[in-house]
Amino acid sequence: MNSIIQICKSRPVLSFTTSAITGGTSYAYYIELSHSHNNNNKTWSTSTSNSSSTSSIQQILPREYNRDAIEEYWKKRPVSVISRIGSIGFELLPLFCNYIVDFKLFNNVNASAIANTHATNSSSNELLEEKYRHHAIRLRKALTRLGPAFVKFGQQLSIRPDLLPASVLKELQKLCDAVDPIPDEVAFQIIKEDLGVIVGQGGGKGGKDGGGISSSSSSDDDLNMDDVQLVAAASLGQVYKAKLKSGEHVAIKVQRPDMVERVSLDLFLLNQYGLFLDTIFDKLTKQVPFHVDFVDCFARGSFQELDYENEAKNQEYFKSEFAKRKSKVYIPKVYHHLTSRRVLTTEWIDGVKLANADQETIKRLIPIGVELFMIQLLDIGAFHSDPHPGNLYVTNKDGRLCLLDFGLCAEIDAKSRNAMTTAIVHLLTGDFDTLIARDAKDLGFLPQDMDVSELKPILTKILTQGLLESGSNLHARKRKLMSISDELNEVFFRYPFSVPPFFALITRGLGLLEGIALSGDSEFDIFQASYPYARKRAAQIYGTHYGWYSRVLQRA
Repeated sequence: MNSIIQICKSRPVLSFTTSAITGGTSYAYYIELSHSHNNNNKTWSTSTSNSSSTSSIQQILPREYNRDAIEEYWKKRPVSVISRIGSIGFELLPLFCNYIVDFKLFNNVNASAIANTHATNSSSNELLEEKYRHHAIRLRKALTRLGPAFVKFGQQLSIRPDLLPASVLKELQKLCDAVDPIPDEVAFQIIKEDLGVIVGQGGGKGGKDGGGISSSSSSDDDLNMDDVQLVAAASLGQVYKAKLKSGEHVAIKVQRPDMVERVSLDLFLLNQYGLFLDTIFDKLTKQVPFHVDFVDCFARGSFQELDYENEAKNQEYFKSEFAKRKSKVYIPKVYHHLTSRRVLTTEWIDGVKLANADQETIKRLIPIGVELFMIQLLDIGAFHSDPHPGNLYVTNKDGRLCLLDFGLCAEIDAKSRNAMTTAIVHLLTGDFDTLIARDAKDLGFLPQDMDVSELKPILTKILTQGLLESGSNLHARKRKLMSISDELNEVFFRYPFSVPPFFALITRGLGLLEGIALSGDSEFDIFQASYPYARKRAAQIYGTHYGWYSRVLQRA
């Protein structure tokens, strides 16, 4: 004891720091464990009166996105939050450092090739591709370990041939449907809990080798399924192919365990980051705080992905709306009696991913895909926000574009739809005065009472050089934006500029669609491709009220 006292006296700073860290850590563990214990007791008392089995996390966290409820939940669990931040840093920081060392500081690949006097250009390229592939494998595995939010980020990168080499794209595309699956027994237990059916009976071995699903009630033949096979595993769940007694093939999507907890934690951290940015920008600029609302819109959509019953409603709604408009896009039907919050059963589609189709097929179907997106954005007022390569298929039967996975969707009010329609037309016809003075205000980028006379020349230069003249190639766009960086800084720091919340999902959806299009047509321009439908839609909207405006648009 005396020796400990002597050490504390001789090293007071170290002693105080150690005590503070130990005390703080102990208190954090006490807070988290006490709240977890209380919630477990609440869950137990609830489950005793309810025969359906649901995880404690799902009963405590809200079913629909609620920022305050999620924030309250995770602020009482500081150890989990700090641990998550640490795991993100542990996975990504080494990758970032290795990338800097290999490709920026020393460029080891080129150096080794040059040192070898017999090295040819082809061997140098092979070494470079191998290095890219090595980094891509490590990145894919890290993103997979980090969970759904990071997997979706990798999915978005996987269809940007103008940003990443082909070897990297190929590796990241495995994130769309080749994530490590959960054991079949876990997935089958979820099906049993939610649908009341038993998997693995009457069909053989089960899982990848073929199994069966039989109903606990033999009176419903629809629930007697055979030949259950695992066909894909994604970030939130995995898909099985099964056959109904009626002979129809279906796709059964089963959610991974504890997804509500894992996703809500990442959304909590993302919201805290948005709050931090709003605080900084509010102090340093005249910008209207928008980052929290921006993140909220994305987070709300991401949280809805965890509710497969909501996804089923979305899918039926879009199928109905596209049928009204005689769209050429096919959407599979939903089997509602075989669907729950964690299990979704839909029609099976035989086909190939659009991104894996030949270039001619991509060129043929991308205009349909662009029109599909514009119909959702400018007409229906609800849009599919996750058209990654695993969700866009070409059917084997008739070569139609097929849209899957309606978990991440968003809505746009009529005023914003009309403003966006005219904004696209004004942008591509060069009417920047109207675009800035009216459309930007109607969309929420600028306050309604703002005098834009000083801002017009600055935004005109940004829109012309940063978007229209650079096309869809992000390398060209980046060079253009760098050349007008002073103007960009002026807009963000001197004026009350903000970004509407729903633009988080719009830009994501357009970026994904644009990336697939570029794989089939390197000259594809998303802005020019959007113009025909926007012009047509503007004529429909304003033709009723302004006949002259309709004729102007038709001649444009």
